[in-house]
Amino acid sequence: MKKIEVQKLFPDSDVAILEQLQARRDWMDETDGKHAYMCFPLNLTNRLGWSISFPEDLRFVWDGVTGPSPEHVKILEGEKFLHAARGNATISFLTGLRFKTDPQTSILAMPVPNLFVRGAQCYTTIMSTSFYIHMLPLAWRITEPNIEIHIPAGTPVATVLPISLTDLQENYELIISDDKPDHEYWEEVRKYGDANIIKNGAGDWSKMYREGLDYNGDVVGQHETKSIKLKTVTCPQTGKSYEVLEKQND
Repeated sequence: MKKIEVQKLFPDSDVAILEQLQARRDWMDETDGKHAYMCFPLNLTNRLGWSISFPEDLRFVWDGVTGPSPEHVKILEGEKFLHAARGNATISFLTGLRFKTDPQTSILAMPVPNLFVRGAQCYTTIMSTSFYIHMLPLAWRITEPNIEIHIPAGTPVATVLPISLTDLQENYELIISDDKPDHEYWEEVRKYGDANIIKNGAGDWSKMYREGLDYNGDVVGQHETKSIKLKTVTCPQTGKSYEVLEKQND
């Protein structure tokens, strides 16, 4: 098993919180009857990666001027975890976490899946963490001026994932075919769609995709996993590991 070592550069109170993403999203809770949780691809993707959050509330505002000077982004709360030195409508997060990987593994930092924040967007970056000795850089691009952006303590600002660019480049090939499907294919698609409509209309929300079933209820395939459970080692000396328990939807 490959390992990702994360070194805390400062005391716990001065570094970001690193844990697997939870499946819950506030906007999904607010859908009628929490209907959004019926979507299996959403639920699965929501837990994709380790989240980075902070133990204190963070607040900042941008005046709308894009330029190299940091004075256009004002930090209102959480100063020890934020800085605006980059300018250009960017707020950076001081994670206090150094990631170490093997040369064939990089760290992908990206927006938290299906978590939407008005007025800002996390940059997507890839860092070569086999030799990079500094804390993992994270930043948001502020997209809406003159609104106070509030990130409550414990709210993920980014998700991180290991990625092998070597593997991606050498072992995957995208093949685009111009061969058009035959009538039988479209008939199968229609029958599947009809079965979904009937079940949904009756309030019996179909789980055909989740269970890998066709319209007859026969198994046609299976997922790699139905629940992403990432391992975290708390200390290299003890080797103690755990999987973050998913909070239950009320």
